[in-house]
Amino acid sequence: YAHPKYNVEIPYVCEQDGEWAIRRADRERLLFEMREAGISGFVEPSIGFDAIESQLSLVDSHSDCVWAAVGVHPTRCFKTAWKNRKKLEKYARNAHAVAIGETGLDYHHPRKEQHRIMQKRWFIYQLKLADRMKLPLVLHIRKADKDALKIWNKYKTKLHGGVAHCFTGNSRIAEEYVKLGFAIGVGAKLFDGDGQDLRDAVACLPLTALLVETDAPFVIPESAEELCKGNQLRKLCNSSFILPAIIRRIAEIRGEDENTVEEAIYQNTVRVYGLK
Repeated sequence: YAHPKYNVEIPYVCEQDGEWAIRRADRERLLFEMREAGISGFVEPSIGFDAIESQLSLVDSHSDCVWAAVGVHPTRCFKTAWKNRKKLEKYARNAHAVAIGETGLDYHHPRKEQHRIMQKRWFIYQLKLADRMKLPLVLHIRKADKDALKIWNKYKTKLHGGVAHCFTGNSRIAEEYVKLGFAIGVGAKLFDGDGQDLRDAVACLPLTALLVETDAPFVIPESAEELCKGNQLRKLCNSSFILPAIIRRIAEIRGEDENTVEEAIYQNTVRVYGLK
């Protein structure tokens, strides 16, 4: 929610009477509405140095309900000076930092080989930083599971858990992550037509391995996008108000009680991030 999109009043996705709806609010109004609705908190991950200061400012002003993950996103690695890596350790020592991330590998777009080399270099550095700080990782792995698993297996004694954020892989890959101590971040892709792999993973994984997320302002349910057209669609943001629907869908897929799933995911979140 530190993203600039929330600086002004924007349309955001929520659930109303069992269906997707669009409301409008700026950042402060949205955070107020979330607290009023019983959303007790969230972890705000970073993507690079240009955003960490505003992210930590948000966390400092809402320290009762917001925690930070600090990191350099894989798509930002090539534009981030390697000499600045020590800055990340300073940010990681912030009292409200509970994880390192987003970090990982992103092979979605065609990139030069040196881009991928820098991604791996930053990924390994952040993995080792998380080990020194005894913090979990928020992982961004996109079409790069093979290389990511090689790195994790090489450094698996340095891992302190974390989450495979915005997971869209199949159940076999999900099980590999869980074996290494990572939870699986379940978001709006659970509802989409191409989300069958994620639904299969949700069905077979232990409940203790699941977290829910928004990736706000992005990853909006396809069916919610249909409510906005043209310029409004470009402005549309995600929100934590989709989380109850995600929890209910997880319960349906698993054939379990919704309240049981909600309580388990709450406890998983507290455990994974070491929250008080």
